[in-house]
Amino acid sequence: MKLIDLLPVVSETLGLPLASVRVLAMNLRKHGLISSGGRGRGGAEMKASDLTNLLLAAMSGGAAKDAHIAVQRLREASVDPTSTHHGEPARPIEDHPMFMRRHALGDALDAIFLSYASGDELSDEGYGFPITNLFLTVHSPHSLNYAADLWLDNGSEDWTLRYHRNHPAFDGLPKSKWPETARGLMAGKGDLAYTARVTSTTFYELADALGQAADAEAKQQLKATLGKARASSASKA
Repeated sequence: MKLIDLLPVVSETLGLPLASVRVLAMNLRKHGLISSGGRGRGGAEMKASDLTNLLLAAMSGGAAKDAHIAVQRLREASVDPTSTHHGEPARPIEDHPMFMRRHALGDALDAIFLSYASGDELSDEGYGFPITNLFLTVHSPHSLNYAADLWLDNGSEDWTLRYHRNHPAFDGLPKSKWPETARGLMAGKGDLAYTARVTSTTFYELADALGQAADAEAKQQLKATLGKARASSASKA
């Protein structure tokens, strides 16, 4: 599917004006976050990462001109399923190679789109069980960080993965300098943040737009994910 065909699908699925979705897409393409080729019918075929980026841009709130920043930071937001959260015991998702290790939100959403597009619903032999229901909640844009929650349900058990990305200004910075850096980032910005949520309906509708072309990409992604998981297991042995 070309971008010109995808935009109306995103607009209808999310209930946003087509003009608004088009502005977001142009911003993302300008910054290399949407596959590009020719224009119109001669444009590039859309990939799972393009769906992820458009969805995150639409959910991020704030000014359209800053959508690429929100997408970059949300894609980089990561979670370690083996760590505790506010005292809660770790509950990594068994049998799923991606959700059993530290990973980024962008990679997780790409994998979900590919899986749904190819019709396996994260339930083929590599994944081990179907995830047929999910919620994605995005909290942004905050001057200090971006965060997202991904709730997954397989019909008998559910998990919540919490992703987080600090502002890049904190990367490699000693914690003793965090308060001063935070004050500088917040100066004149205000404390307004946005929260947006979509359900599995959005993922089914947008994944369907990828069509049969997603099959090969989905299998390649699964192979790569399984390879990383096996390599990680071998290094721990």
